[in-house]
Amino acid sequence: MAPIEALIRPDITGLEHVTETPSLYVMNHSLLGVEMPSFIHALYSRKGVFLRGLADHMHFSLPHGEVLRALGAVDGTRENVDVLMGARQNVLVYPGGAHEVLKHSATPKYSLLWKQRLGFARMAIKHGYPLVPCAAVGTEDMLSIVADLPVGFVRKELSLPLAAPPSPARIQKIYFWFGEPIPTAQFGGDWQNDAFAIEVRDRTRAAVESGIAILLEKQETDPDRFLMERFGARVREAAAAAAETFEGLLRKAKEE
Repeated sequence: MAPIEALIRPDITGLEHVTETPSLYVMNHSLLGVEMPSFIHALYSRKGVFLRGLADHMHFSLPHGEVLRALGAVDGTRENVDVLMGARQNVLVYPGGAHEVLKHSATPKYSLLWKQRLGFARMAIKHGYPLVPCAAVGTEDMLSIVADLPVGFVRKELSLPLAAPPSPARIQKIYFWFGEPIPTAQFGGDWQNDAFAIEVRDRTRAAVESGIAILLEKQETDPDRFLMERFGARVREAAAAAAETFEGLLRKAKEE
């Protein structure tokens, strides 16, 4: 990941909210899910927290499914979540799933497409897990969708976005945010209570949306956002230092 991090330079806010308590990390998925490896690596390298990601069932019927499995991902069934949480593992979930990964070009960037899903909230309540709201911004500003291929025969309402690779001018930082953990112990494990699950889901969604807004504002004012601008600044600094050194040598030569 080192060469990739040198290009995208993850900028992380809120690491103080990451503790040793096993938690359910809840995050927005960016277009094509390209933020996920960097997010997992950033958290592990900085806090020693290894996340077991919950993946959509369809991934494991495709060739890349084994790659995801090797990276620690599991099929996101309730039975698997029961096992992970029973073993006190840190778990990562994207409630938007494939709908966020395969965003249509008409969908606004960084939109949450969670629908009315409650499964992640119910599992957190069942096991008394705190939820850590997380957000990611940056990758959707690098990619341009050139076509939306209909794939309704695979899953209703989905399309497959064909994205052009980023030009050097569009390569930029990605930003990650961790919010204050949302507790669930107060619900006493009553995971079948709809009101409790809705409360947890809505609090988590609001927190993630707030995190996205914070990151977008930070991104907008970051002078080091773009790779080429950072590179240009370094070149100018090196040229200025070289010129100063050369002028100093000339002055010294004249004095002698």
